[in-house]
Amino acid sequence: WLQEHASRLQLECDSQLIVMKDSRAIDIDDRRRLAAAIEAQPAQHILIPHGTYTMPETGLYLRAHLGADALGKNIILVGSLVPLGEPGSDAPAALEFAVENLRAGPAGVWIAMGERLWHPGAVVKDAVSGRYIAR
Repeated sequence: WLQEHASRLQLECDSQLIVMKDSRAIDIDDRRRLAAAIEAQPAQHILIPHGTYTMPETGLYLRAHLGADALGKNIILVGSLVPLGEPGSDAPAALEFAVENLRAGPAGVWIAMGERLWHPGAVVKDAVSGRYIAR
């Protein structure tokens, strides 16, 4: 989606597949691989599409395990309530919001969800509504 809309968003992007599974199945080895990929990536703006069930856990892991240079990058994990490509998906709006915050947001690891930028330790997914709320 980002590559298809790159010119409209005035975006130059490259992608790398690290993990492709339901976020409830993401484990410590997956998070280690993700952290290593971020450390090795020269880009200063990194967008990570992530399932909403464990996005805060991944964000906290990255904040705790990335080195100072990597934490100086702007890293945003982004999710949506309705998957990209499904009718009524909020994913395009979520991705655009995340891209805007990659350009202007603070360095570190953040979560873009519900048109808000969250510290991973300050948010939790509400089991009833599926939305993210303050912890």
